[in-house]
Amino acid sequence: MRERVSPRLRRALVIAGVVFRFLLFFGGLGFALWFAFIHFPDAWNPFVPPRIEDKPNMVTGLKLRGLTGEYDICVSVVRASGTKYRRDAIPSKSEGCGMPQGLTLEQSRISYGGGIQLTCPATAALLMWERHVVAPAAEEHLGSEVVRIRHYGTYACRNVNHEKNGRRSGHARGDAIDIAGFDLADGRKVSVLKDWGKDKPEARFLSDVHEGACGLFATVLGPDYNALHANHFHFEMAQWGICR
Repeated sequence: MRERVSPRLRRALVIAGVVFRFLLFFGGLGFALWFAFIHFPDAWNPFVPPRIEDKPNMVTGLKLRGLTGEYDICVSVVRASGTKYRRDAIPSKSEGCGMPQGLTLEQSRISYGGGIQLTCPATAALLMWERHVVAPAAEEHLGSEVVRIRHYGTYACRNVNHEKNGRRSGHARGDAIDIAGFDLADGRKVSVLKDWGKDKPEARFLSDVHEGACGLFATVLGPDYNALHANHFHFEMAQWGICR
């Protein structure tokens, strides 16, 4: 005859089982994190700061966003790439505006014509984009190097879409840049307004550089998003965003 288990013992066994599964799950998670930290290549390890020279992968965007609030570490990432920059700040008395800690990009592999003031994480993302997305896309589709990236500016103390009321734009924090077009070494010009969506190499190049930015910046908007972006790409560094 089977011996009956008392309700108190049954409850104890259930609780013990739950605790065991809890410890097993979080113990396994901790081991996985430890293994990733110790054994993953730096380029794939989310706990290691990114290198501008490394080809982007699925964790690069996470690594770039992880530089937010880590100004000195981020500056060391930019410095290691050989980029010429200076530490910068934009004071503002307007609520939600200003850039307490940022960079001015003085010289990169591609000219921007000046005016590049961004937070450090946004600068790092821009540098990776020009090297690992723009340069190979230009070679593949256009057979010429990009020598200048034309833009509509970075910092601006304003609301989203220039609305009188509403939330602040990423531009107000120095987290965003608007890309208008590209000048090539052979004299050709590529324009977001004129070339986007056409059946020609320039359009395929634009599609690639737009898509490639999505793995680096949190928010990437272009002509397919709305009419306000018909003439430029909006790249923004944030914790969350969209790619359209």
